[in-house]
Amino acid sequence: MMENKFIFLLLFIVNFTVGQNFVVDYKIIPNKADKITNEMIESDLEMESNLKLVNLHLIYNEDEMKFYMDKVPESVNGNIGSSLFISDVQGVYHRKNNSNDLYVEIEKYGDEEKFIIKKKFITDWKKTGEKKIICGYECLKADCILKVDFGENEIHVLYPISAWYCPQIKYSYGPKGYGKLPGLILEVDENFVSYVAEKVHNDKKEEVISLPLNKKIITESKMHDLMDTTISIDLNKCESNAKKDEMMKVPNTKT
Repeated sequence: MMENKFIFLLLFIVNFTVGQNFVVDYKIIPNKADKITNEMIESDLEMESNLKLVNLHLIYNEDEMKFYMDKVPESVNGNIGSSLFISDVQGVYHRKNNSNDLYVEIEKYGDEEKFIIKKKFITDWKKTGEKKIICGYECLKADCILKVDFGENEIHVLYPISAWYCPQIKYSYGPKGYGKLPGLILEVDENFVSYVAEKVHNDKKEEVISLPLNKKIITESKMHDLMDTTISIDLNKCESNAKKDEMMKVPNTKT
């Protein structure tokens, strides 16, 4: 009889966890001031205050993950633009478990709407042996030099990053799509900011996290071409408007 109860309990636990979504809530913390130029932000205190308004979430299960930022209220959006710029959170990030392919949903850029960027993080992690507690979980530290495969045979070497991962939670996910470590990443330290977990919990909303199939997919390299085109168009518009303003200022000499 006791053996049957044990088998039932085991089956219940397996059925409960398979396919269930879990959530990690993150905050963005600015790094040391000597890494940040005065041109990018007015002050460290202002940026820290602005970034406290930003909430990020990693939703994951055994098959895939999604990472995104909550929409910032319009009443404060103008005050945190420069602070968010250095965090470089572009849109909604998707990645399958044990896959290097990272997909980022973009709502709009220039004339393009609702498309997906495809790229790959190349992370040759080196474990340091350092440990610390995050959200009650013991985490281990790993370092690497971040490389990104933009597609079109274009690989860029970016900057050193550190990740604190939890071997107790055996999912190879993290903020912004980082992974390839034997445990969930609860903190990532980038060049200017860190993404630090505040809470780990179940997804009560049962949110859909799969990558949409009805959007155009482009490489990061193509995205950069789109950015160059959009900037060029904007500059031409500015020059055209400036010429019109100058013409309006020229006094009419006709009598």
